[in-house]
Amino acid sequence: MTQQLTFIGGGNIALAIYGGLLDSGYPPQSITVSDPSPEQGALATAMGLTWQADNASAIKTADIVLVCVKPNWVETVCQELQPALNGQTLVSVAAGVTTAQIEQWSGTDRVIRCMPNTPALVKTGMMGLFSNPSVGPNTCAAVENLLSSVGLTTWFNQESDLDAVTAISGSGPAYFFYLMEAMITAAESFGINEAVARTLVVQTALGAANMAAGSEHSPNVLRQQVTSPGGTTEAACSLLTQAEFTALVTAACAAAKARSEALSTH
Repeated sequence: MTQQLTFIGGGNIALAIYGGLLDSGYPPQSITVSDPSPEQGALATAMGLTWQADNASAIKTADIVLVCVKPNWVETVCQELQPALNGQTLVSVAAGVTTAQIEQWSGTDRVIRCMPNTPALVKTGMMGLFSNPSVGPNTCAAVENLLSSVGLTTWFNQESDLDAVTAISGSGPAYFFYLMEAMITAAESFGINEAVARTLVVQTALGAANMAAGSEHSPNVLRQQVTSPGGTTEAACSLLTQAEFTALVTAACAAAKARSEALSTH
């Protein structure tokens, strides 16, 4: 039986998920989007979905409610939903908002947290999931199946692990963009124009990611395979090693994790 879905908030993450579902054949009549923005409503209705501006009304027929709003709006949204909740499962994509907080604000313990990342917009996302014990295995499987339309999913037994997920995959795309920025700047300093530099760097990053995803070898082994003794790659990697590149990246990830932990206890 097809699950009836309601998205609270119709922004980028919601669009990525319901767009992926539609592309995979999910029936549009089974999806409702609740968002006060007429622009988001027009987009949803153009795709054959039901649009409502009232959150409580939008969840009346839902089996699963996906809360896709900014973290500072989750409390207000949950309080609006509380009178209308009747056994639905809440799936929150808000960083730093715990299941305990959602339970308190919504009055239900049927809560799943999802930590997505922006590559979900191009169906290559990575999502960490945590479920309260009150959510049954069938519902967990249904949510995993839904989210798989925009990338890969992994379940965690401890909710605190989502802080690490936030630091690695949630914030991770920005780290790669930062490295790409630096490489583009380097290429431009060598006299290559910006457009060509961008193509060189982006295609190289894409190729390296595809190789890592499709290989049985670790990134460490792949790096060694393309590093000839005394060659150009060794010259570059030696400099990064001297600059304690791994320690710097680890410290950056630790800072992101600490910030996620701080938000979770706010």
